[in-house]
Amino acid sequence: MVYHKKLITQFPLLFAETPKLYAMKSPTVPPVAAFVLKVVGVVLILLYLLDIAVLLSAAKFQDSQWMLTFTTQLVDRGFVPLIGFALLFTGIWVDSATSEQEGSSQGLKLAALLLASLLGAMFLAFIPLNIGAANSASAAEVKRVADEASRAEKDLDAQVQQQLDQQLGFIDQAIKSGQVQGDQLAQAQQQQERLRKLKSDPKALEAQIGPQRNQKLTEIRNRRQEVESQIRSNSTRVGMRISLGSLLLASAYALIGWTGLRRSLRS
Repeated sequence: MVYHKKLITQFPLLFAETPKLYAMKSPTVPPVAAFVLKVVGVVLILLYLLDIAVLLSAAKFQDSQWMLTFTTQLVDRGFVPLIGFALLFTGIWVDSATSEQEGSSQGLKLAALLLASLLGAMFLAFIPLNIGAANSASAAEVKRVADEASRAEKDLDAQVQQQLDQQLGFIDQAIKSGQVQGDQLAQAQQQQERLRKLKSDPKALEAQIGPQRNQKLTEIRNRRQEVESQIRSNSTRVGMRISLGSLLLASAYALIGWTGLRRSLRS
């Protein structure tokens, strides 16, 4: 102790400046850091709001496919404002810890909490909207596939009749032009009579081409069932993914907004 007092007596200026040196070397966060955090956070939030505005500019609420695309895109990008809120509130905290003016960002904080609460309600509303849109879009797609399969079945019958007409016309032309003579003429006339009978008698035609026709019909119907099953499976998978994503985002934003507002009102 005596030695320490002796040093102070001998070097008073050195020990007098020591607190100042310690104060100069104490770690502090520069004010620009808080400003940058808040600016980046606000920009991310505004970009997401701009995405919502752009999508709503071409709104077709009666179109289930548009509604499904709308909710899917917003949910897939729902993490962007979440990062923005994290940066914004970090900037506000840094600002309050380093600034001598307390409460300088209270207005911005309150607006952010209200917006977070609104986003939470929006994502919560997306859950039933997405499920309904997914079911409607799936039903419309299944109906389209069923219509295509029905047209394919009708086209199959039309193709049979078209082939009969083509063969009958070719034989008629060959007979009238004299291209076939003798035995070939007799065979052509027999073929002509047989084709006319098939054309006028559906039962005879069915007995003639039934196996091949049924095979084609089976292929068409199996393909229809396969596509319909795939459509329903994809719709269920996408609907569950978007619904769960909406639920998680709604929970996160509600926790940020409502908890923050409650604490702000208490303080």
